[in-house]
Amino acid sequence: MSLFIVLSIVLSLILMPIIIYFCNKHNLYDYQDERKVHSGNISRLGGVGIVTSFIISVALYLVFTTQLSVMRSLPILIAAFIIFVFGLLDDIFTLSAKLKLVVQLAATALVTFNGYRFTQIFGWVLPTPISFILTFGWVLGVINAYNLIDGLDGLCGSLSFTAVTTLGVLYLLSNNMEAGICFILGGAIFGFLCFNWPPAKLFMGDDGSQFLGFMIATIPLYTSSDIFEYNKFLIMLILTAFPVFDTIAAIWRRLRDKRPIMSPDRAHLHHKLLNIGYTKKQALHLIVFIQTLLCGMVILSFFIGKLKGTAILLEGFIFMVIFFSVIHYTNRAINRKNLAKELAAVDGRELPTEEEATENEIIKDKH
Repeated sequence: MSLFIVLSIVLSLILMPIIIYFCNKHNLYDYQDERKVHSGNISRLGGVGIVTSFIISVALYLVFTTQLSVMRSLPILIAAFIIFVFGLLDDIFTLSAKLKLVVQLAATALVTFNGYRFTQIFGWVLPTPISFILTFGWVLGVINAYNLIDGLDGLCGSLSFTAVTTLGVLYLLSNNMEAGICFILGGAIFGFLCFNWPPAKLFMGDDGSQFLGFMIATIPLYTSSDIFEYNKFLIMLILTAFPVFDTIAAIWRRLRDKRPIMSPDRAHLHHKLLNIGYTKKQALHLIVFIQTLLCGMVILSFFIGKLKGTAILLEGFIFMVIFFSVIHYTNRAINRKNLAKELAAVDGRELPTEEEATENEIIKDKH
């Protein structure tokens, strides 16, 4: 396994400068919108390097690892490649949202109808219809969650790297050979992060973020040990908490404001941290630090039994709810204060108190 992990890292490190050169030559730079916080021309096809190094390395791993059936992993790998191809086409030509959704549905169907589904939650065996609905919603949600969180240097790559390596550890502890797939993917992401860590020289693009979202959503659908299966859905909620919580908040904002769900804005978690006063690096370091703690909690839950594991995972879930709430309300208070200052400056009068501003309906925070 170690040889193929090293191969994945080396291939990724070799491919990234080639991709940067290609993008510079053909002006394939990352587009800018309200979600992105970078400036300047940054190459956007880093996902090509991630996927290429992963596919080559994992293909060799599957061929030379006799304990792991190639056919067992084909549905996930083929579906992931479909997601990547259409993500790449979207990066180059900009596809319609409807077409992307159809592709995501087709890829998800390929996986779920080949037996890869959530089958239980806390020991409760899910009825087949609920199992299909839950898995479809999960995969589609996570694909787009990782796509939406990709707005800050190093963020999506770091969250993906920590998630897949943690899954690798859990599979290793469960004696699943799929651990190798996780670590090989982690190696490919590591090579990319060497060029994406701030200040970024390369972005992964939609092809990379959607591919990683799909892989993180589907890799845990392999059958594993009883203790992993018991808490699997909660474990995945913890590992993907940052992109999933951020996406839920974004959907709520856009529905509330009667805007398209996929429309970009500047109210994602990293925007709020920047608005509060964090620098880009500080915001990234804070998120990665908390994500690392959550990964540690997930691994710890494996060793302390099903019920105790559930308890510590629920504590992690509650912590994330509190964290997002604190950031949200702190950001809202700062927005109110800034708006009041702006209005006071325009009117040429003294800064009103927050109570006065609220009473006069001059403080309206949309985020």
